[in-house]
Amino acid sequence: MAPVPAKAAGDSNPADGMAEASAPSRPPRLQSAVALRALATVFVVVIHTTHWPPSAALFDNLDTLGRFAVPAFMLLTGVLLSYQYGGSRLRAGDFLRRRFSRTLVPWLAWAPVYAVFGWFFSTEPQHTAAGLLSFVSYGAGHLWFLLLIPQMYLVYLVWPRRHLWWWAAGALALQTALCVYRLYGPMPAGFVDQFFLWHGFQLLPFWIGYFAVGVAAGRTLVRRGEPSEVRWPAMVGAVVAVAISGWLLVTVSYGGAPNGDFQVGTGGFLLPQEPLFVLAIATLVWLVGRRLMSIGGPLVAGIALLSDNSLGIYILHPILVFAIGRQMSGLLNPGLPLSFVGFLLLTVGGLLAATLASLFLRATPLAVSIGVSRRSLALPRTRASSPRSAAG
Repeated sequence: MAPVPAKAAGDSNPADGMAEASAPSRPPRLQSAVALRALATVFVVVIHTTHWPPSAALFDNLDTLGRFAVPAFMLLTGVLLSYQYGGSRLRAGDFLRRRFSRTLVPWLAWAPVYAVFGWFFSTEPQHTAAGLLSFVSYGAGHLWFLLLIPQMYLVYLVWPRRHLWWWAAGALALQTALCVYRLYGPMPAGFVDQFFLWHGFQLLPFWIGYFAVGVAAGRTLVRRGEPSEVRWPAMVGAVVAVAISGWLLVTVSYGGAPNGDFQVGTGGFLLPQEPLFVLAIATLVWLVGRRLMSIGGPLVAGIALLSDNSLGIYILHPILVFAIGRQMSGLLNPGLPLSFVGFLLLTVGGLLAATLASLFLRATPLAVSIGVSRRSLALPRTRASSPRSAAG
C-alpha cells in the first residue's frame, strides 16, 4: 500500500470578509460555532499527539474519537456559509477569489515547508523524487484538508436554496453509501480504486453529507437561533447520543472487510458510523454553546482564542509537536500511566506553541500564509457581536 497520510486539518474562517455578499445586515454571531471550532481544534492536535506514546488501547481510542474534528470543520463551514450568506446573491468570481485565498494560498505556502521537513525528519519514503511526488499528490501530509475545502466552495455556488433538509438527508445517504462501498465493494485497479481507496479522503463526495447538513442547519439557525438557556432533557439526550455513537465508533471494526486495511489513517475519517458521533457532538455543543460563552472569563477567552486561530494552529502544530516530542521522549515511552502524563503535556504544549506561533504570524506580512488578514497582537473579545469573527 502506498503511504496514506493520517493527518487532520482545520478550516479557515470561510465566511470571513465576504464583501461580495450584498445582504444589508448580517445575523448575530453563532456562539456554539465558536465553541465547536475550538473543541475541534484541540482534537486536531490530539490526533497527532496520540501517536507519540507506545501503542495502547487508550491512545488508539483517543485517536479514533478525535477524528470527529475534521468532519466538524466541514459541518461548520457549511453552517456558517449558509447562516451568514445563504439568502444573498454571490458573485462567483469574487466569492471564489476570497475563499481560495484562505485555503489554496496557505497550501501553496506550506506544502514546500512540509516537503522539506518530511525529507529530513519523516520515516516515510520522501527522500526521492517519486516519494516527494507521492507526498504532494496526497495533499502534502496534513495539509490535504486545504484542498478539500475549496471543493465545498465550488459546490456551494450551485447548491439548492430550498428543501435543504431533504437535500441533506440525500447527501448523507450518498456519503454513507460511498463509505460502505469503500470498505466492501469490488475495487478494480485504475480509476475505481484510486477514487474510493487512495484519494477518497481528499474528495468531497465522501464528505458531502456534513456539508449538506451544515447548509441546512445554517438556514434553520437564521430562523430559530441558539438556545439561550440549557434545555436539560435535550442535553441529557445529546450526552447519551454522544456516548452511544462514540462506543460504536471505537468498537465496530471493519478488519474483516475486503478493503478493511483502509479503515485506518485518513480512512479513519470515512467510517460509516462517524456521522452519528459528529452530529451528536455538534448537537450537544449547540445546546450549551451560547450559555457557555455568555459566562465570560478566562475559559471563554481561551475558547475564543483557539477558535479565532484554528487554521494557524492546524497548519503549524505538527512541526511544533515534533520539536517538543523529541525533547520529552523519555516521559512518553515508559508505559501507562506515565506515558499518559507525557501525552497530556505534549498536547497542551503543542497547542499552546501553535497558538502563539499563529498569533505571531498574523501580526506580520506572513499572515496571508495562514489564511488571515494581518492584525496586531491582541486577545479576542469574549463577547463579540460581529459575525466576521464567528466564521468557521
